[in-house]
Amino acid sequence: MKISIIVPVYNVAPWIEGCLGSVFAGGADSAENKLECIVVDDCGTDGSMGIVEALAPAAQAAGVDFHIVSHIRNRGLAAARNTGTAVATGDYVFYLDGDDELEPRALANLAQAAGDSDYPDWVQGNFRRVTAAGEVKEDTVYFNPAEPVYEDRAAVVRNFDRLNFTNATNKLIRLDFIRENGLEFCDGLIYEDSLWCMQAYGAVERVATLGALTYRHNLREGSIMRSAMTQAKLDSLIYIVERLSELPRDVNVEHRAVFNAVYGMKHLYMGPFGGAYRRRWMAALWDSGVQHMETDMAGLQPLSRLVARALRLRLFWARVYLRCLLWAYGWFLRFRGKGEES
Repeated sequence: MKISIIVPVYNVAPWIEGCLGSVFAGGADSAENKLECIVVDDCGTDGSMGIVEALAPAAQAAGVDFHIVSHIRNRGLAAARNTGTAVATGDYVFYLDGDDELEPRALANLAQAAGDSDYPDWVQGNFRRVTAAGEVKEDTVYFNPAEPVYEDRAAVVRNFDRLNFTNATNKLIRLDFIRENGLEFCDGLIYEDSLWCMQAYGAVERVATLGALTYRHNLREGSIMRSAMTQAKLDSLIYIVERLSELPRDVNVEHRAVFNAVYGMKHLYMGPFGGAYRRRWMAALWDSGVQHMETDMAGLQPLSRLVARALRLRLFWARVYLRCLLWAYGWFLRFRGKGEES
């Protein structure tokens, strides 16, 4: 089997050596598999690519087929992944962010699981999340020993919550599956993984899982995903809800659309966004039809359950309800904070 590891690089100088080092270690671990590492230079400014170029001899020594593909300008994570996918030549691809790492023997273990399960659409690995201080925050394990392989579409749909349809990373994904279904990350979108995974969900029929940890996600302050809500993020959320509303409906698509809508509404009315923007955003949300979708409210956090009730109201009253609810919640947080200080 040949595996193409796609690594977008943009201003990740403190982490890129560890990231690529974990890939090159996989060359020794996977003697029976061929590894292709495609680094996509997304035109950062911190010297990351100088480190990458200096590591090229290490790739050769590890027997890893190493390539650098360069953008002429910064285009973002989605475009970088698309660029890497377009030139990949492996049987499977693996998306690895430049500030993350593979766990020991990750690729060998994933490839073994793929072979043992007769080469499914993808193999889902397990995440370890690590703080900047090196402390393990949590391990997220998708493996179910009672059902390590979801053998058909019905099993995938039934076990949606046991799989990971949020992150494109840490999956060994069959390249033919990606190309046959025209899967691409949406250029310029924030939360691009969420939309890509749900578009893939509509086509995936067989998924294998394994028990070993395979991916180390380094939690770092200042990353896009851990920074404050912005208008660009809210625009991305409404775009995702609109695209999900166009997919063939099933319980999981509707749940994901409602989840994104609730997340967006909560931050829309708790953030410093003007009234005109809030009205436009909410109007677009109602135009998507998400208010007619169903979800399991028990799966939402208490505040999110209260926010979700807005979807059962007419648009005008939904705006009034959210403004009052989240204004009151904001005052509650401030009051609690003062109480803790005293």
